[in-house]
Amino acid sequence: MLGRLWELLRGKPALIKGAGRLEEGRARKIEIGDVLAGTGVELILCRVGGRLFALDARCPHEGGRIVDGPLIESRYVMCPLHNYQFDATNGKARDVTCRAARTYRARELGNDCEVWI
Repeated sequence: MLGRLWELLRGKPALIKGAGRLEEGRARKIEIGDVLAGTGVELILCRVGGRLFALDARCPHEGGRIVDGPLIESRYVMCPLHNYQFDATNGKARDVTCRAARTYRARELGNDCEVWI
């Protein structure tokens, strides 16, 4: 009951078709809405331990872009601007003093995924 109420309060999630096919230890860049017009968001969708996780593609350090592709040690995404790494499961910076990358709730639905922005 509380879970359903929480979903109603957070709003409707964005559906990402085909995201459920993302391979273990990989990250994929996703755009939701119109990023160029400033009405969208660019995400990094990652699969770690069989689950999907979503992070903001913008690095919290200096606004660089976190890259997609294979995860470092099957867990960490990286911003190539200063080689900062972030845990894909919770957004925390690894071995540096930096804010955590923003994370979003993701729920897998078969071959698709819902992300609450």
